[in-house]
Amino acid sequence: MTNSMQYIWITGAGSGIGEQLALLLADLGHTIIISGRDAGRLQAVAARNPDRIHALVFDVTDSFATSLATQQLQALVPWLDCVILNAGTCEYVDPPVLDMAMFERVMATNFFGMLNSFNAALPLLRVAPSRPHLAGVASMASYVGFPRAEAYGSSKAAAIYLLNSLRTDFGSWLDVTVINPGFVATPMTSANDFPMPFLISSEEAARTIAARLPRRPLTLAFPRRLHWTLRLAQLLPAVWYRRIVPGMARKQA
Repeated sequence: MTNSMQYIWITGAGSGIGEQLALLLADLGHTIIISGRDAGRLQAVAARNPDRIHALVFDVTDSFATSLATQQLQALVPWLDCVILNAGTCEYVDPPVLDMAMFERVMATNFFGMLNSFNAALPLLRVAPSRPHLAGVASMASYVGFPRAEAYGSSKAAAIYLLNSLRTDFGSWLDVTVINPGFVATPMTSANDFPMPFLISSEEAARTIAARLPRRPLTLAFPRRLHWTLRLAQLLPAVWYRRIVPGMARKQA
């Protein structure tokens, strides 16, 4: 981030990328607000740098809580220079059944949760003394179709479109960055029972974001090897879907 102190809000910061990013940015001298649903986890993170990190319990799926979240943010900081929408979840389908309740849960966090968080932050972004910055964590899973990832990939594709569209309507005063990580070792991915190529640690992911986000790119994708591999798959869909994916998909009864 910049050398001058900033007020930064990170959602989904009780573990994983959000936790590591909060600790790193706090060590750089910024004032960080971390949010999530688990008060115990948030307090444990904040306790590692209590002068710089403040915990705020906020369920991003609760649209009725956005006004209260705005008030709680205003009680902690005078404005927000940067908001990093990191809260996310992942569930996989079990073909041939498509569980609608599971799709709704994933969309509630990964898409509507991003929208609710933006609405909560908007009043504080508007009063920032210099041009503020919004960053949303999506995923490379949105690049191409992956087996069993119908819910997760769709939610992240929707999040990317939301962020890009917000840039068109709010871009006169707000910078927007789409963050597309590959596979990152977090509590969420620890349950994955399939190979995760180019897997990186949450610490490495946080360092990458902290180093590159100050340039305010339109898109921040890492690791680059996976990014370009999947971009090539987009250009060669017949190879991806007819030759590679069949070897990845589980056999159905």
